[in-house]
Amino acid sequence: MATWWIVTKKHWRIGLISVAAVMCVTAFWRYETNRIQENAAQSQPTEKRVIHMITSEVKGKSEDGKEIEVYRFDPGTVPANDGELVELRIRGVNGKQHDFFIEGMDIRGTIYKNKETVVTFIAKEGIYPIICANHADAAHEGPMIGYIVVD
Repeated sequence: MATWWIVTKKHWRIGLISVAAVMCVTAFWRYETNRIQENAAQSQPTEKRVIHMITSEVKGKSEDGKEIEVYRFDPGTVPANDGELVELRIRGVNGKQHDFFIEGMDIRGTIYKNKETVVTFIAKEGIYPIICANHADAAHEGPMIGYIVVD
């Protein structure tokens, strides 16, 4: 038994509208996929900025002749750009050991004398103190604080 389909103008319109809709959805999907991939590639830093710091000690004498020592990070402030991949290399020059943390970054570590500690992060705008837990105040030959300033 033969079945005949009669294609009317209405069927042609529905078919053309359906094909056009599928083409639009496909074009939009491809455009969005490419845009997301481009944004992901741009958001990842391609170059790494290496910043060198050291731990140092400053000695002096008070008016009554008592020796005073203070530990510090040199340089005390380091700049970075927002979104930049930063490698911070801190060499222990003075002091046996410095346990530190970077406030606001969830980064902790230890710097040992004559060794280099490396910390890597993607910089986000703000000011981040690098604080030595061993030398937190004047009673402990401090405060030993440095700053990462991200613009």
